[in-house]
Amino acid sequence: MKFSKQITINAPAKKVWEVLGQDFANVSKWATLVANSEVNTEAAVVNDSPVGGRLCNTSIGKISEEFTAYDDKDMSFSFKGVITSKLFSSLISSNKVTAIDENTSEVTATPHIELTFLGMLMYPLIRLQLGGAVSGGLEDLKYYIENGTPSPSKLAAIKKQ
Repeated sequence: MKFSKQITINAPAKKVWEVLGQDFANVSKWATLVANSEVNTEAAVVNDSPVGGRLCNTSIGKISEEFTAYDDKDMSFSFKGVITSKLFSSLISSNKVTAIDENTSEVTATPHIELTFLGMLMYPLIRLQLGGAVSGGLEDLKYYIENGTPSPSKLAAIKKQ
């Protein structure tokens, strides 16, 4: 299963890239679904990436996300999600920041998930939930960059912790 989601952000691409790519390990600053995150010191740095990966505590458990590709100049990266699941056997997400003009950029997130047999049976539900999670993450990123503060949904999630 592979799909892409995009969002337009009213900020220069460099500013978006600083948050999304260069500050990869600190996704918990702005992503509602990530309660906390930290550098994964066991993951190897890829092509001069700032870190090799991150560890994220989420509502579905602890997930390790490790760079498989990183290009600072192209403002793009891919990571694999290292998680045990009965629904999928692998997860790779490719992400890119593109300048539209001086003060506007677009972020594209493209997850690619290999589903298990059980995952195939649950495909419609998985696609719906994962699509919503990716869209929600992009909305959180947009809000954080445009407003300099976490989104209302992220702030509500913090209060519940």
